[in-house]
Amino acid sequence: MKKSQIKRILSFCVVTILTAMFFLGDNRVQADAALQAKKVPQAKSGSLHISADYDAETFTQSLEVTLSVESSSELTTLMYAYARVAKTTYFTKYTDYCFEIEQNADGAYTFSIEQNGYVSVFAVNEAGEEVLLVFNVDNVDKESPVVTVTSQKTKDSYMVTMRAEDNLCDNISLQYVEGAYASPSDSVWAKAEVFTNEKELLLSEGKYTFMATDEAGNTHIIIRRFGENKETQEFRAVWITYLEFKTTGYTKKEFQAEIETMFNEISAMNMNAVVVHVRPFSDAMYSSSYFPWSRYISGTQGKNPGFDPLEIMVEEAHARGLEIHAWLNPYRITSSSTDVNDLSKDNPARIYRTDSNKNNDRNVLTYDGKLYYNPASKEVQTLIINGIREIVENYDVDGIHFDDYFYPTLGKNFTSNFDAPEYETYKKEQIAKGKSYLSIADWRRENVNSLVRGVYAAVKEINPDAVFGISPGGFMDALKADDKYYVDFETWLGHDGYIDYLCPQLYWSNDHTVYPYNNILKRFIDAAVNPDVKLYVGIAAYKAGIKTEGNAWYQDANVLRNMIQYARNTKQVDGFILYSYRYLISKRNYTSIKNMLKEFQ
Repeated sequence: MKKSQIKRILSFCVVTILTAMFFLGDNRVQADAALQAKKVPQAKSGSLHISADYDAETFTQSLEVTLSVESSSELTTLMYAYARVAKTTYFTKYTDYCFEIEQNADGAYTFSIEQNGYVSVFAVNEAGEEVLLVFNVDNVDKESPVVTVTSQKTKDSYMVTMRAEDNLCDNISLQYVEGAYASPSDSVWAKAEVFTNEKELLLSEGKYTFMATDEAGNTHIIIRRFGENKETQEFRAVWITYLEFKTTGYTKKEFQAEIETMFNEISAMNMNAVVVHVRPFSDAMYSSSYFPWSRYISGTQGKNPGFDPLEIMVEEAHARGLEIHAWLNPYRITSSSTDVNDLSKDNPARIYRTDSNKNNDRNVLTYDGKLYYNPASKEVQTLIINGIREIVENYDVDGIHFDDYFYPTLGKNFTSNFDAPEYETYKKEQIAKGKSYLSIADWRRENVNSLVRGVYAAVKEINPDAVFGISPGGFMDALKADDKYYVDFETWLGHDGYIDYLCPQLYWSNDHTVYPYNNILKRFIDAAVNPDVKLYVGIAAYKAGIKTEGNAWYQDANVLRNMIQYARNTKQVDGFILYSYRYLISKRNYTSIKNMLKEFQ
């Protein structure tokens, strides 16, 4: 007999005795201590008898309980609660925690137990007889086992050990298959050999998936790559936004499980990179000396979650042969507030505005109901660059990534709002020196360019193999406008020392009247004159099934696939980034998503 079985039997016996002792003290409720061989608890009061029949030995994710009821009159109440109830008034006082039990089609009273611990059943009949049945359950198992994989390179192969552990079960089934398979329902598992608890394997280079399954059917899947990634040079990435993460915070175990699920899915799509938000709002999803902990990891900005999310993400990405690019929004502080006191006390934006130094107040600007770091401030640029330095120095990231959040749209008053006072200071200084000065639009472009050059230089100084890329909006004409963005993409695409790749977000079909996909891609290709700067394309997976821009997104099953094929056929596009993970998952049944992903298999 297994240790876990012995433990459950002993526990059950103790609970049975305690239950019997409890009921003997109440003249309305009595427990039958002479339980049947199947360990079926019983309780009776007058003509009302009730017993519970369930499997106490087999681990299960949901325990089915069948009640046997004998009564001289109809039942008026039959309820259960996850509690060790001592008084029947519990069921009228705490109604939110009590659940009705109804008869099924066969006339039986059944209900499912979803957690371990005490369960109390309360019954009342028309004669006013009451009965309270209390029993303990310890074989509900909803927690997945943990599978770990370690490897050691031999001459021509890898000695791999896979192990599994579980909080309840003694015997865990282990399987492995070559390739990446994110779901336990994939047909490949039906043919995979089954091992128990631990197994040593001799494997060749490549990508493998390992799965552990406990006695209750809970699974844990991880994907690992051994050896160099010899897949296509085409960059195939998925954006993982801050919106993919909870605002209520994570335990380390919860975060680990969520990242494993995300990266397993992405690896199974045959992608080779993830672009993950690590600083969406002047915060950090990593241990930072400059920015506070993000609420998207700890639940509260500035609160330490007790673990390092980026460390986990880097390890899990590289274990699957995925590159990981740390995605930052350099200037954005808030999206819906102008009160710096809403920020954590250690947020540099709050410090700038509230410390005794009035000279740094304008490092933070208020505009359109939001807070921004001032792009014209050299102190701000240094802060941003130092924040990037610590990422590249402390984490084995493959790249740093900016998206399209630069200057906001400033409108018709663009010459007098936002950082216009800093421009006037610059202009006066140039005049005093007898030098010419830039227009305010070109000056703002140079502010962004100065930051971009600084980031590029910092990344390359620390890790020459790491890359720096930017993904601006695809609306090329708007990027060149004098009242918004100030994204000098032509300089970035045409000169050394700015970026390693540009990934315009080409989020339109060919039905779009201003920015048809094929046409706007050709314009970006024409601008990409520096062969050392790669050109990727941002693909709008999120638009699958949406009624917009005519019928393409809604009716064309190949709208996304055609974009991939067209870009490849130009021979000028080096890769793709899909927006975003949550849409690839939530819209996975859309034919256009399925057809697009076929292009990466």
